[in-house]
Amino acid sequence: MRRRLERNLHDGAQQRLVSLVLELRLVRETVPVELPELTSRLGTLAEDVAGVLDELRELARGLHPAILEDGGLRADLKALARRSAVPVELQVVTAARYPKPLEAAAYYVISEALTNTLKHSGASQADVALEEEAGTLRLRVRDDGVGGADPTRGSGLVGLRDRVEGLGGSLVVRSPVGQGTVIEAELPVHAARRQDP
Repeated sequence: MRRRLERNLHDGAQQRLVSLVLELRLVRETVPVELPELTSRLGTLAEDVAGVLDELRELARGLHPAILEDGGLRADLKALARRSAVPVELQVVTAARYPKPLEAAAYYVISEALTNTLKHSGASQADVALEEEAGTLRLRVRDDGVGGADPTRGSGLVGLRDRVEGLGGSLVVRSPVGQGTVIEAELPVHAARRQDP
């Protein structure tokens, strides 16, 4: 099953993303020199799509994000904040390393929340907080956008809830219309250690 999924992703979505990266780079080469901002923007878009392609490859292989291998969750969150098109205020209270499944879950929750902030909220600011308290890793992503997110629609938030609950944790989304969105997750560290090979 996993090999079939990996093959389907490779032959479908990954190939389309490779084509899109190449097309963006070709278009960038045709931009007149008097439009340097457009050239720069197209280059950034090509890099972003290449980053998505790398994440898709990791997902297809069942790996957690490569950056977690090197620097851990703290380094990864700093990188996410730097890459975000919406300004992010980051507060990480812990520098500890955690089991791979737990770090991957925290990464994907925060990454998906920031992606949703950019795509849907119209926010001017996002706040990300992460801390460990009493054996539980707690994270919160809050934005000042339009709110109204429905956690039962779309595969993103549903998939995150499944991932978090699979580790014995919980995920809560509060998004009143006009008041921004808050996504909070609690992940028990000891339960994740039992699942980490």
